[in-house]
Amino acid sequence: MKVSIALSTIAAAASIAAQNNSSTSNGCNTGFYPGTDTVIFTVPYTYAQVLSIIGDYKNITWSGSPYDSVTLNGTDNTVGTARTYDIAGAHVIETIKTYSKPPNGPYEEIHAVDLLTIPAANISFYSDYDGTTATPICNGAATTFNFTINFCGTNATVAAAVLHMLHLTDAQTVGVFLGGKNFSSCAALSNSTATSTSTPPMVTANVATSNLVSMSTLILLAGGLLAWAAL
Repeated sequence: MKVSIALSTIAAAASIAAQNNSSTSNGCNTGFYPGTDTVIFTVPYTYAQVLSIIGDYKNITWSGSPYDSVTLNGTDNTVGTARTYDIAGAHVIETIKTYSKPPNGPYEEIHAVDLLTIPAANISFYSDYDGTTATPICNGAATTFNFTINFCGTNATVAAAVLHMLHLTDAQTVGVFLGGKNFSSCAALSNSTATSTSTPPMVTANVATSNLVSMSTLILLAGGLLAWAAL
């Protein structure tokens, strides 16, 4: 499934490569080009269940980084706090700009991303808006993610493809951690048995590390197939 997603994403990205990489008056630093990407994905789990996975800024095991590998320079879940970690050869620093976690939703977390380089994809990028929202739907039986990032990259096409696959994998991983069910419709959920609201246990470092390997593979796939598509 991930390969088919990668192919469709890369085909779309390749078609706009010239547009994304031709402008110089773009608001980005010299040698960087503007880009944006959005992933919308729904999981058949309650807002409370989803927040039990994503509701801690330091705990991004669901995004491939073991809990103890992430450091904070301030208070967790607080505007101005930066988290630092390494993933797929990249050194990442992300600073919270907006953080809201009301008990009934929607969850909103926006951070800035310092300049980073992903060696496997041969790209660098930075962002002043990398946002995640989680909104309850289906009378609370499901939750919709919206991952949106605006960035400046040395190759906006490749960066968008890589970020799209990483964010999509993040959303899918949350669903896997909560039980692995797929969302089809609100009607299907209402006809099924009641959804459990129990909180899952903390994800282990081994599980997070296995997810990191899949992310590295996706990055390589995005960079390699985009280069092939441009030939």
